[in-house]
Amino acid sequence: MKKFTLLAAAALVAVAVGTSTLSAQDTTRKESKGEVAMKPLTVAALVTVIDGSLAAAGKVSAIKPDAPPSLEFVDVKPVIANEADEKILKEALDKNKDSIKQLESVLKENTTIKAALEAHAAKPSVGDVVAVDVLEGNKLIVYFWKR
Repeated sequence: MKKFTLLAAAALVAVAVGTSTLSAQDTTRKESKGEVAMKPLTVAALVTVIDGSLAAAGKVSAIKPDAPPSLEFVDVKPVIANEADEKILKEALDKNKDSIKQLESVLKENTTIKAALEAHAAKPSVGDVVAVDVLEGNKLIVYFWKR
């Protein structure tokens, strides 16, 4: 009986140790702070990017052909919830039309971006691009609006 009790106690200890190590907290993983990969697009955020079109044109023209950018395309049509949003967007585009023209000419010269636009499912042209956001790490977010 002693032997059985001793074996049962040893098995119980082994199970307890085994489960405690399995359920131990993984402290090597970085804890999420609630950040998101890309903030939801709003008309106000889009207007801010449109206002920076001249600076974006300069940054896009500085991209070297041997280091093509990482591209992400965003259709702004779903962001326009009503006529007021459309009016705000059109006013921003009108206010920045010269900067956007310069951005378009830079995009036309960049064969990588031009080819990626043509390969996109929505088939936006360079003329449909309303803004480009240049991020760290040679990443571009290209906003287009097919009207």
